[in-house]
Amino acid sequence: MNEDGDVLNEMNEPEIPYAYDMASDYDKECGTFNLDPFQLPHPECPSKFVCDKPDVSTLVGKFADCLDSMNCAMTVGMTTNVHMNSPVALFIHQMIPHHQNAVNMCKALMVTGEIECSGIGEGEEDIGCIMRRLCYEIINGQNFQIQSMRGVLDALDFEAEDDCKVKISSIEGGPKSTKASKSTKSWSLRKV
Repeated sequence: MNEDGDVLNEMNEPEIPYAYDMASDYDKECGTFNLDPFQLPHPECPSKFVCDKPDVSTLVGKFADCLDSMNCAMTVGMTTNVHMNSPVALFIHQMIPHHQNAVNMCKALMVTGEIECSGIGEGEEDIGCIMRRLCYEIINGQNFQIQSMRGVLDALDFEAEDDCKVKISSIEGGPKSTKASKSTKSWSLRKV
């Protein structure tokens, strides 16, 4: 493409030997990838992860909505079998979705524009610079660890994922949510 965004060459060279992943509109808003299937409600997740969130038309409401989806993705991903009685495989199958969630949380926070940093190298840093640097460290470090863990699974000839499905259904009739009470709902887990 040129500077104006006009396509200069329609040819796909070299041809990519796999389908290129495209982010959905939802993921573009969140700054993530593959969260669409995990938007709430989802049968394997509670009805919410973030309580008292404002409407999605607000910045924090949209961020909270993205967090709900990524926490659902992590919960579903961390629901795993014990593969061949291997503590290593079980650890990795649990840890990869956990790390992916941390990476997604940082990407979503960056998309909000709340951690902009224009003062790098100019003395004392503001919170935006500190948080931006922290997110870059999380993204780089956790992605490196994800690749290392995938390499271990491959070297041990274990599957990349070993998920089991657990449906969550709310048990009604529990106490109403209040700021003073953290545990206000009971959840029933059913392996399917």
